[in-house]
Amino acid sequence: MPSPTAITVVDAASGLPPALLRRLADARRFLREGSHASGTRRKYAEDFAQFSGWCQRNGVAPLPAEPGLLALYIHALVDPDPSNPPRVRRAVGGPRGPEPGQRPMHPSSITRVVAAIRYAHTQQGVDPPTAHPLVQEALRAARRTLGVAPHRRVQAAVAEVVRRMLQGLDDSLRHRRDRALLTLGFAGAFRRAALVSLDLADVVEVPEGLEVTLRRDKTDQTGAGRTLTIAPGSSPASCPVRATLAWIQALATLGFSDGPLFRFIDRHGNVRPAHGRSTSDRLGAQSVALIVQRRARAVGLDATQFAGHSLRAGFVTSAVRAGKGVPKIMEQTGHRSANTVMAYVREADRWRDPASGGIGL
Repeated sequence: MPSPTAITVVDAASGLPPALLRRLADARRFLREGSHASGTRRKYAEDFAQFSGWCQRNGVAPLPAEPGLLALYIHALVDPDPSNPPRVRRAVGGPRGPEPGQRPMHPSSITRVVAAIRYAHTQQGVDPPTAHPLVQEALRAARRTLGVAPHRRVQAAVAEVVRRMLQGLDDSLRHRRDRALLTLGFAGAFRRAALVSLDLADVVEVPEGLEVTLRRDKTDQTGAGRTLTIAPGSSPASCPVRATLAWIQALATLGFSDGPLFRFIDRHGNVRPAHGRSTSDRLGAQSVALIVQRRARAVGLDATQFAGHSLRAGFVTSAVRAGKGVPKIMEQTGHRSANTVMAYVREADRWRDPASGGIGL
């Protein structure tokens, strides 16, 4: 993404007193970084980089972009041209999977791309083309052409699946961490980024179980925070309270009394930063997915069907099957819309009393 130094904080900076002039750089950074989560800014940067690359390959300027050019890009995302794809892999050794731009992009992702282009223009103090009727019509055409149904959901790691994933785990440092991550991630219905954001100080043992303070989440960008209750499990082998406390005790034995709850462990069993250039040993969000998939593979499940979101989806499905009410589920998940939770409710209830059953056939 282009340099954001063009953000206008005041109209006439040269007329400011020296004390305020010194704050301009900090104010620009404050506006740039404070209005969006870091993950959102990263995705916006990736989206705009792809748009810029497409523009450069076609000999046109990405910024400022003409409304007609953006409409053309939206069409390219809907109906990619293999000889001139709108998105390409940025590195030869990039992630595995189909080459980007070979298949239509989902309308919700196209909407995010347009938001990224708007954000890049705003950062440069340029009027964005995204509100133009031509662009809005292109977005409506994308939704009509492709439909707005969500992508296939990952397989939910319901309670019995999580218990199966725990099979074979011993008391080694890595296995203690993975047991705690799987059970706490499931019982707290954590998003993967929220799970790895937890610090040791956020987990407090109480007579009833654990109280876990989540200081910031996807739907809580202002940091209001909330406290989740983690009840003991019915089996010692899958109890999230026992597993989490055992992991905390293992960290204490190693001299860790504060800082990240879930930490990177190298192949030699040492707790250390994942990369030499990193100063933190905190697990990344992607590590949650890798651990879930590794444990699924270890017990004979199809790892490709699982992701970091599987624990959260599994909690909602299991809670519905256990008869928990939607308000109580939303209290744990932090969902703001009951409609989102109801999608899981309908999935869990699909075979409880199907309309096609018992009707005389």
